[in-house]
Amino acid sequence: MSVTIHLATADDAEAILALPDLGASTRRLLEAALRADDHVCLVARAPADEVVADPGTVVGVAIGLLQADDGHIADVAVAPSRRRAGIASMLLAELQARLRDRGATGATLEVRPGNAAARSLYRQLGFVDEGRRPGYYPDGEDAVLMWRRDLS
Repeated sequence: MSVTIHLATADDAEAILALPDLGASTRRLLEAALRADDHVCLVARAPADEVVADPGTVVGVAIGLLQADDGHIADVAVAPSRRRAGIASMLLAELQARLRDRGATGATLEVRPGNAAARSLYRQLGFVDEGRRPGYYPDGEDAVLMWRRDLS
């Protein structure tokens, strides 16, 4: 599947927030990513020449931020109809590159323990389990803390 990936603009905000499965703090993250140099928000769009119901539609998002010399992957979401097409991998690769270009030497993220698909993807991208964050999610579920120590 072909998509284009670019930095999000304020014009993308409504389409990003319409994606399912975004984290509870996405609105705040998105606002920061659109105005702060230490945040990055990328969107994936269906190409205009693709035969889809709405070409140019935002089909994925990845939000990250720089914390000292570490990148943090804060949120990743792909439209259900576009999952398992490599979009999350493309977004995450580009996000890590942009965080590295801003000085990040490694990257972290949190993921639900039962989200096997996401954990598998993150492992393929070089992340390893390094701990847990008790009660991390609003429903009280723990998060698995994953690190990729070297973004070079």
